[in-house]
Amino acid sequence: MDSENTPPSPTRLRVLAAARACFSRDGFHGASMKNICKASEISPGTLYHHFPSKEALVEAIIEEDQLRAFSRFAQDKPDSDLVETIVNNLLAVREEDRAQRALVVEIMAEGMRNPLVAEMLDRKHQAIMAMIESRLRQAQQQGAVAADLDLPATSSLLLSLTYGILADTATGSALSEAQRRRALSAMINGVLRPVG
Repeated sequence: MDSENTPPSPTRLRVLAAARACFSRDGFHGASMKNICKASEISPGTLYHHFPSKEALVEAIIEEDQLRAFSRFAQDKPDSDLVETIVNNLLAVREEDRAQRALVVEIMAEGMRNPLVAEMLDRKHQAIMAMIESRLRQAQQQGAVAADLDLPATSSLLLSLTYGILADTATGSALSEAQRRRALSAMINGVLRPVG
């Protein structure tokens, strides 16, 4: 695994891109290390030098996805409208490449069968939950959300909503982006700033 201060090597990036393509196309069990070698145009020895197993590839992909989630919130300014930020993040997830979304769902499904992958996903889940809770706590201190908001439950709900949007395959949805934005804003406002 590369250290946090060292950028990943071009070979490692090429292998991860190939693994993403193979896993999203063929599934975790259908994609072989041989196919990943072929897709990334490297030898098996080079592949195993960087990633000793499929699980190691999945772990690196999960870490990349976690960093992408963190970067979405990192762009959020502390005084920005939290509801708008959350809605923008949710809509951005919906606009991600279908292959990327399929891969996330594939890895989540593998986590239900494979304890090693389940542990990796749990670490990612806990890290993202902590980030969301921190942002909600900050908004609470600013009076932007309800003072008695259950931060862990709300963070979990927002993360579940994100996973639901990732798995949504309704491409011909009759909702416009404006309708989706209004509905999400009303729902998130209702959760973060309940009345009565």
